Amino acid sequence: MESLRQPDEVVAMLRGRFSASYADWARGKGTWPMRISLRPPGTAERSASPVECHAWAADWASYAGPGVLEHANLQFSTGTHAMPKTLVLQRPGDVARAHQDDLDTWLRCGTRLTQLESAFPGARFAGQVRRITDLAQADYDRLVRAVAWLIANPTSGMLLRQLPIEGIDTKWLAKHSTLVLALLGDENAHQEADELPLSKKRKLHQRLGLRVVPELVQVTVLDPALSAQFAGMRHFAATVEDLNRWPRQPATVLILENKETAFAITDEFEGTVVLHGHGFHVDQYARISWVSSAERVLYWGDIDAPGLQFVSDLRGLGVDVRTVLMDVETLHRFRRLAVEGTLPQRTTTPPHLTTAELELYELLAAHAADHGSGLLLEQERLLWQDVYPILTESLTG
Repeated sequence: MESLRQPDEVVAMLRGRFSASYADWARGKGTWPMRISLRPPGTAERSASPVECHAWAADWASYAGPGVLEHANLQFSTGTHAMPKTLVLQRPGDVARAHQDDLDTWLRCGTRLTQLESAFPGARFAGQVRRITDLAQADYDRLVRAVAWLIANPTSGMLLRQLPIEGIDTKWLAKHSTLVLALLGDENAHQEADELPLSKKRKLHQRLGLRVVPELVQVTVLDPALSAQFAGMRHFAATVEDLNRWPRQPATVLILENKETAFAITDEFEGTVVLHGHGFHVDQYARISWVSSAERVLYWGDIDAPGLQFVSDLRGLGVDVRTVLMDVETLHRFRRLAVEGTLPQRTTTPPHLTTAELELYELLAAHAADHGSGLLLEQERLLWQDVYPILTESLTG
């Protein structure tokens, strides 16, 4: 009879509930006791198949799993008989005992959370319980050592590679940075997806009191008079701090998402400087004082959702930027050169787009929704003889 829940079926149900909910249970959530109906036989079943009903009751009588059985006295043609009705589990540990693997997970979870709460009273565990539980023991030990050292040395001013922590290297700390931040008490350690693209490396360094290795901005100077201030160099890389010391500032700034396009520009343009190659870290450009104060700031990036998100981010950071060759017309014109790209990086529409840019973004978002993948038209793939005159006009117009 399909309506009667068998012991193995209920055990599988308990395992599913444990897997889905143990992280919440470990933090005191959930309603207890848990009551699972065994779907005892109804009147029709008791009348038509009494032998099967009693066989089912016998199976439950030999059940050795967790929980306590509640029975109901049900009427059969032979009299009143007690039938299993409900399995009652008083606490999460009872559910975990449905399988040894789940019990091991529950005990490891509880032991680790207890240890961490004692060692790091300010820790925040939202969204991190599973990761903490699933860590290999060696990585868990490294995590404890790393957080303990960082708490003891909150403003060391050291470089990341200098940290004298056993078993820790740069890749390990980058991979486990969310956990480290959570144990240091960062309430937003698990909510980074919709932030402005502040370099995660810099954010981690700042939070840990470490000194950041300078991030270099790639620069192409298109005006010989400006490049003369740099020994005639047309291409170089410098820190934001060094660029802010530039005495003679450009009137026009062209920001390119990809560095190859900057090297493709061979002509000279008065008062013009190109910044390029920073892609996901456009916040670097906003930190350059003369970018925001330039007479004209242009942005040319890939036609995809992230490219338009970069534009919106720049405006949100105070840079009055105008886009070039980032519209529906350009996409349609060179559609044959587009390839599969990444999906939109954030759940909300970028807030600082013009009407034309928003039209393009909505088209790209619709494509992603329909096809399950993004659409990407890389700027360096566009036919140079077709787009360079448009870029030139934007720089001189």
